[in-house]
Amino acid sequence: MANQDPELRGTNVMYPMAATNGEASQQLVPATPMVSPMMPPQFGGYAPRGPEILTGSFNQTWLINCLRRKWLMSLLLGMLFGTIAVALLLWLFPVSSKTTAYLQVKAADPETVFGKHTQVSKQEFEIFQHTQKALIKSQFVLSAALTRPDIAQLDAVVKEGDGDKALLWLSEDLYVGFPDGGEILEIRYSGEEASNEMVKVINAVIAAYQQEVLVEEKGRADEKRESLKKLHQEVAEELRLKIDKQQTLAKELGDGESPIANQMTAMLMRDVSTINANMTKAKSELIEIEVQKELAERAANSPFAVKQAVEDELMMDPMVMQYEEQKFGIEQQILSLQAMTKGGNSPMVQKLQQQAQLLHQQSQQYRLRAELQLREKFKGAPNEMLTLAMGEYTVRKERVENTLVELEENLVETHEKIEDMTGRSAQLAILQSEIEQLQEVQSTMDFNLRGQTVDQDTALDRVRVLRNAQAEEEINNVERLVIAALGGIAAFGLTCYGIALIEFRRRRLNGPTDVDEGLGIRVLGALPPISSRKALTAGSEVAAQLSEAIDNVRATLMHDATTRARQVVLVTSAASMEGCTTVASHLALSLTRAGRRTLLIDGDLRDPSLHKLFGMPVEDGLCELLRSEIEVSDATRPTNTEGLWLLTAGQCDMEAIHALAADQLQPAFDKLREEFDFIIIDGAPVLGLADSLSIGQYVDGAILTVLRDQTEIRQIYQASELLKNMGIRVIGSVVNGVTTKADQRIARLHRMEAQSQRKLAASEES
Repeated sequence: MANQDPELRGTNVMYPMAATNGEASQQLVPATPMVSPMMPPQFGGYAPRGPEILTGSFNQTWLINCLRRKWLMSLLLGMLFGTIAVALLLWLFPVSSKTTAYLQVKAADPETVFGKHTQVSKQEFEIFQHTQKALIKSQFVLSAALTRPDIAQLDAVVKEGDGDKALLWLSEDLYVGFPDGGEILEIRYSGEEASNEMVKVINAVIAAYQQEVLVEEKGRADEKRESLKKLHQEVAEELRLKIDKQQTLAKELGDGESPIANQMTAMLMRDVSTINANMTKAKSELIEIEVQKELAERAANSPFAVKQAVEDELMMDPMVMQYEEQKFGIEQQILSLQAMTKGGNSPMVQKLQQQAQLLHQQSQQYRLRAELQLREKFKGAPNEMLTLAMGEYTVRKERVENTLVELEENLVETHEKIEDMTGRSAQLAILQSEIEQLQEVQSTMDFNLRGQTVDQDTALDRVRVLRNAQAEEEINNVERLVIAALGGIAAFGLTCYGIALIEFRRRRLNGPTDVDEGLGIRVLGALPPISSRKALTAGSEVAAQLSEAIDNVRATLMHDATTRARQVVLVTSAASMEGCTTVASHLALSLTRAGRRTLLIDGDLRDPSLHKLFGMPVEDGLCELLRSEIEVSDATRPTNTEGLWLLTAGQCDMEAIHALAADQLQPAFDKLREEFDFIIIDGAPVLGLADSLSIGQYVDGAILTVLRDQTEIRQIYQASELLKNMGIRVIGSVVNGVTTKADQRIARLHRMEAQSQRKLAASEES
């Protein structure tokens, strides 16, 4: 602990030279300011902010001391917020599991009937992927899965509600996607539902997808292929009959061909070829019309068509449009505030972002409900696209069929003309032409039939189940409790840290080191935490400890008195209730025990207490002396302690306060200096009152009393600087409320002395 000389700490006063009459002047005069070693010099008019202890940052030492002062509040609030954090984390992190299943969606078709693979483009494969994702999460697939008797009775489904509620839950929480954009399709659900139940639900979704999508598509493809097969058989049968007829006719003619005799027969044969070509074209067009009809039916009944129709309706929904307008308005406000706010973040921006998020959630919920209603509406309503397609199909088919009828009639007429002109040899030529046309039609139908077979195989084999649903734990009970415990500990620690940080803002005194090393004020002694009345109880251990601490202050004061004037000492404090009266009274008693004739003055005129401590009346004291109502000799009274006199505060009024600042005490103090060795003044607080500063003009030095864990360090600094600026030398400080373990030797000696006093008192009474 540093014990710096007051002269070296930059006091603002100095003692003048001795007076010419041989008496040392007691008047303190201002001196040239000196630079304090604990503060840097001023440059360019810049005033230092104060010692580092007043401006330093929050560190571990401050944390420990602040928590020591606020331990009960920290404990209670820490437990409260820790409990809240634990409950919140237990709610936010329930026991949950992850259920996943994997399907393979192939990018290449399987081996075809030609022994080769049919590659698809990247864009076609992406479309196929999105199609399968949409189909798995489509309403009819999820409904088929949830309406299964074994699934509908599961607790995970029952607690979500019936019908649309359960469908909405599964549609929102079920993840379907390609993790890395490859061929693996992942179906995943994460939640707190029972894992074994969610395994059943996801497997039911996969089964419904296979049944409602793949099997249905297979059935439609089979029907189309059977229709093509039937038509192919009819064409093959007709071709066989014509070939037989051609062979029979050729035998009858002797396997020879009769040439066309004249030009008219050649023209008629060209007409037959033209008619046959037109008939082939019409039949191909008829097949194309049938194919387009099938495609139109599939497109009209596909989930994408329904989804697109639902999206179109939602875009025109007034509520959806209103939600979009509100979101756009909030986003514009957020952008405007972020441009005006430093850092782009402010409480108003955060509030608007929360509103935007809430509005987005409400919009999504409304869209889901509206989508379910629209799907039901479209499910029962006639399909306009399909109606238009079927109307076009009927018109085109009727037109082509009429064309075929006309061509067949023309062909018959032409054949009759040829037969009339050339006979059976012409029939043979006609049959040959018809056979060639039928063979061409049969080749086209073979190609279409093989294509249907390839397409059907692709639809079945491009999607297959790699792994059925399996459950994995995401957060188990142990992890959940660990998260909650860590969160509770963190909340407890942050609460304690916050309370310590708030307490740190006042920078209360932690101990003598803060005064000595932090402020550069010499610590004369440290007193235990005790009231004045208890301290006066003779023989107590605390009284012994207090007496020894005060004796240390007395020794320092008497040592300083041998080198410089320390006869009149003011004991004051920065604020009230900081042990000033205790220090003053016990210091006076200690000086008396040392054989010094001592006067104790109650200088706290507005709130005196020494007269109560010594059992004397408050009248005829310092205030009466200030009002010139009594003499100095009448104001000082002896106490029960030999060598100790007391000057009470007297009856205070404004006249006495005004007289205190009028230098009326100078003659009185001159006389008291002659009568007493030491004069100890119990002064009023320095901050807020001018009484101690006025009395301080007549003293040789001041002792600041401070209270550990109560006095603010900035108040101590302000009080010491104020005393120095008024020319009052600060001798040092006494720290009250310092808990220390008493030396057993001191306690033993004081107990023996107390026993001796009791025996002496008992013998005197007897």
